Amino acid sequence: MQSAFDADALCFYVCEFIKQSRLNFSLLLNPKSSTKNGIPVQLFIVLFLCLIGILLIAVSQFTNLFYYFDKNNLYHRSTFYPVSIVLGLLPGIITFTIILQNKKKLAKNVFISLLAYCAFPFIGIILLLIVYGFPWVDFSLGLGALHLFYSSIKLMELEFYSREQEHKILNPIYKAELHTSETQKRVVRNHFWQTFSLCLGGILLVLVIVSIKGISLSEKTLVIEEPYSENDVSKSVCVTFIRNAEKHWIDGDDPDRTGAQYDGVIFNNMKSTIITDWKFSIFVPENSSVDPGPWNGTFTLSENYLNVRKPHDGDKENIHGSDFYTITPLKTLGFGCIMYTPHDYQPLNQMLVFTYSSILKPLTNTIFDIFLGLLFVIFIISTTIMLFEGKLIRVEEENRKLESTVKERTKELEAEKNRSESLLLNILPKEIAKELTAHPDSTIAKQYPNVTVLFTDIVGFTKISGEMTAEEVVTMLNKMFTMFDERAQREGIEKIKTIGDAYMAAAGLTLEQYNDGALRMIRFAKGLLEDVKTFNENSDIKLQIRLGINSGALVAGVIGKTKFIYDIWGDTVNVASRMESTGLPMKIHVTETTKAQTSSLYQYSKNTEIDVKGKGMMKTYFL
Repeated sequence: MQSAFDADALCFYVCEFIKQSRLNFSLLLNPKSSTKNGIPVQLFIVLFLCLIGILLIAVSQFTNLFYYFDKNNLYHRSTFYPVSIVLGLLPGIITFTIILQNKKKLAKNVFISLLAYCAFPFIGIILLLIVYGFPWVDFSLGLGALHLFYSSIKLMELEFYSREQEHKILNPIYKAELHTSETQKRVVRNHFWQTFSLCLGGILLVLVIVSIKGISLSEKTLVIEEPYSENDVSKSVCVTFIRNAEKHWIDGDDPDRTGAQYDGVIFNNMKSTIITDWKFSIFVPENSSVDPGPWNGTFTLSENYLNVRKPHDGDKENIHGSDFYTITPLKTLGFGCIMYTPHDYQPLNQMLVFTYSSILKPLTNTIFDIFLGLLFVIFIISTTIMLFEGKLIRVEEENRKLESTVKERTKELEAEKNRSESLLLNILPKEIAKELTAHPDSTIAKQYPNVTVLFTDIVGFTKISGEMTAEEVVTMLNKMFTMFDERAQREGIEKIKTIGDAYMAAAGLTLEQYNDGALRMIRFAKGLLEDVKTFNENSDIKLQIRLGINSGALVAGVIGKTKFIYDIWGDTVNVASRMESTGLPMKIHVTETTKAQTSSLYQYSKNTEIDVKGKGMMKTYFL
């Protein structure tokens, strides 16, 4: 945790170099204002982590959260010791990211010195996890401080001899930085992903080392009032100690005692924990003794108790090596001895006390493996995003440099050209717009052999509009006709004009006699019905439309010079209008010529006859 406190001070020191001003600690009390004035937000994250560390250290003094001392006053790591390592590591990593992200604002020697001061404790923390018993963090902090002190002296010498007094940090000058453009927002996002990825990488490194080394668990003592005769799998650790029913005899030297083989078994029922050290005690009567040569344990008698402990290095009972007497997950260890006791002694009537130390091996735990794998996936994703964002930033910078010169020279011309073309394309077909641009003084009029024309209007519009304000009417029409315009653009239909609540469109404006204009127009008309249904779903006013379609020859052209308009004329247009006016709500009403061109793909009703002015009786159909 000491490294976390040092990282907090270092982080503040780094911010002073970045701001090129002496900072006041009062800025920590107003994070929102300070970050707006250019103070890195990471400073407040580091402060928050340090406050959490202080709180947990205080808790640890009373709960053995991070470490504890045994009865011999020896220091031992506790279960949550890796948490203290992470809390000490993250502030250093975050400060490291601040230095990297502001490299351009720092002198080269300052950058290297600050980077080294972050790197030394990081190495020390990693060594602390791997090699136990040496103050690696203190040693690394000392090296970092010496290097930083030396660099500071050199910096002061450089400033003195170069007379660059204006670069000295004297007074607080908070320089606000702009974060409005998209590129700057991307830089902020990239800085976030850099910090997140490096922190996640540090946590993963700690977890991997901890997974290899294991997590020391606090010493535990089991007091067994009713001894077991066989394993109880519901218990994490179960211990049995019984007299062998087949191997007992009368002591030839003392007929009041019985000699017997006593067998004990330690059952480790835990799936992820290794029992590394253990000891066992049970009451025995006076006048008891243990024969030399016990197995898998060091046996002693003291104050009417039989004490058994794991053989350690240097014990004569340690004939297999101390690792042999550890108990791996879901395994057992048997131990025993020959003991002489009074005839009525039965260990199953005595209380057992079993004390053990253990190490948790996280990689053997499925939940931990899933958690570690999830962290690794998140790390890969965040690193990918970081690299991708960084690449985009570099590409955008290059593009901006290349485009700036071109934009300056062509900006006005392009703007004027785009406005003119956009205006023409909004009111004229593309081919007509090109012709009008090329020959602005010519009369534009063409005859087309086979054009399909559509008319549609709103049923009962006069009554509906009479119950609405002018603004509501215009809003309603604009919303619906915008949907129609978007569909027309998608499906290659040419909008001609709108007249009140009527919408007029055409397809097949080509010199070719045979074209797919009729098919496209029927598809477009069906889409308009869907648009009306969609409109009704989100509107309090429920509308219906009539649609009329006719195909045939017509004339199209541009009228006017100042306020010109593109329009179409002929019997084909008039009949299409008649189809609409005599149609039914939400039905597509077509003439025989349109049906003939589309009957291969669409089904129509039986024909009906209507009287068309100037044309007489005509056969018409509904889709």
